[in-house]
Amino acid sequence: MMSFIKKISRLLEPQSTDTTANTGAIHINSALASLLYEAARVDRDVTNEDLTVAAESLSGLANISIIEAQQLLVTASEPKNRPTSYHPLATIINGHLTYEQKCRLIASMWSIAHSDDYVDPHEDHIIRKISDLLYVAHQDFIHGKISTRKTKI
Repeated sequence: MMSFIKKISRLLEPQSTDTTANTGAIHINSALASLLYEAARVDRDVTNEDLTVAAESLSGLANISIIEAQQLLVTASEPKNRPTSYHPLATIINGHLTYEQKCRLIASMWSIAHSDDYVDPHEDHIIRKISDLLYVAHQDFIHGKISTRKTKI
């Protein structure tokens, strides 16, 4: 647990100018992967569909390949890398993403929650909490929930 907090603290420290952009991208991608994995994990049933949706979402949000996204999610899934607090992750994301990107992240978390056709109350809670930490308006939180709901024919 403490190692994750130390890692996040190091992410927030000033970087040298040569590696700041590259290192910043790595850190934001790790923060995104952590939150997306939490959305998959929180209902205590991580399915292949959850991970597929998470990898596709991370790939799109971070502009990385599916393989890189899967690797980041594997790293995020390790117990030693699980967050004990969402505040450091939110700080990183708030410092790097636009409002529209944060809305896409929330919609991606909803896509993961909807991937098994059932939104567990724990999934709803974590997405609501992350949405609040990212200063996403309630109407955009609800829009993400509704727009990602699977439709049955």
